[in-house]
Amino acid sequence: MKFQRIFLLVFFVITNLTAQDFKSEHFTIEKLSDGVFAVIHKAGGYAICNAGIVNLGDETLVYDCFISPLAAKDLKTAAEKLTGNKVKYLVNSHFHNDHIRGNQVFTDAEIIATERIKDLIEMNEPEELKSETEIVGPMIEKTLKQIENENDPSMLEEHKMWLDYYKAIQQSLDEYKITLPNKFFTDTLVIKGSKRNAAIINLGKGHTEEDIVLWLPEEKILFGGDLMFAERHPFLGDGFPDEWINCLEKFKKLDAKYIVPGHGNVGSNEDIDKLKLYIQKVDNIIDNAIADNLTIDQLKQTEIPDEFKSWRLSRFYMLNLIIGYQKKIGANK
Repeated sequence: MKFQRIFLLVFFVITNLTAQDFKSEHFTIEKLSDGVFAVIHKAGGYAICNAGIVNLGDETLVYDCFISPLAAKDLKTAAEKLTGNKVKYLVNSHFHNDHIRGNQVFTDAEIIATERIKDLIEMNEPEELKSETEIVGPMIEKTLKQIENENDPSMLEEHKMWLDYYKAIQQSLDEYKITLPNKFFTDTLVIKGSKRNAAIINLGKGHTEEDIVLWLPEEKILFGGDLMFAERHPFLGDGFPDEWINCLEKFKKLDAKYIVPGHGNVGSNEDIDKLKLYIQKVDNIIDNAIADNLTIDQLKQTEIPDEFKSWRLSRFYMLNLIIGYQKKIGANK
């Protein structure tokens, strides 16, 4: 009886942890509703992207799992301690490395994606790993020098963020194993739990060829993956601007109470409008450059529009212009 009382006391303490009780050097946890948590990358940590934890009742679902298996281990521990359940489902929102490399920590879960996302991981990861092995050391050295010589506080934070990214990759190279999704769906997968239902939705082309979002209809909470960036320059290089805007318009109709972006802080419908404007402006700048017969070198002189100058991930801006320009020029040949 004494042992049973001790066990029940320990179990009660473990399963009643709050978001503030769990500490990680890689992320912070924000409670959005009873049993629903946004997991936000912390400066200096190795998460890099955001994630989500959802208590379905008797089972736990995790949305995205970071670039670093080390950070993913903390994520799994947090999910199980905050919900009192093992993680049964892990959703890969798309194929980019910062959202899928923690898969190896969740091999006892169903890793959910589309067949196309699985194929894209399988095609891209080996070559990306090979490239990273060669360049990550020099990139860390280069970034450390940028930090040492930077006087602009905003750019200093930018350099530090990229240092986190490169260090996360370097730290995980020896232990990382490409781990593919193992449960597939086409359009929508609804998981019914005793506490809440979760709708896993493939929106098709947007940020990449296929992007999956997580929608909790009862609480009106949306986990948008990299279809949503909040106060961050999105990476448009693998994207489809028109289709991405269509996805954002669908988000707006949901009238979500909370929107958890792939990068940035938890946002709202206002962030949808800002991101939509960004994509439209970049596309217009590219169209005007082509109409004016600008060269790539001339395009590189284009400054970031004022309304986006304070956004982080600013190096994506020029990449977006150059890649978008090259895509359109190539399509017109």
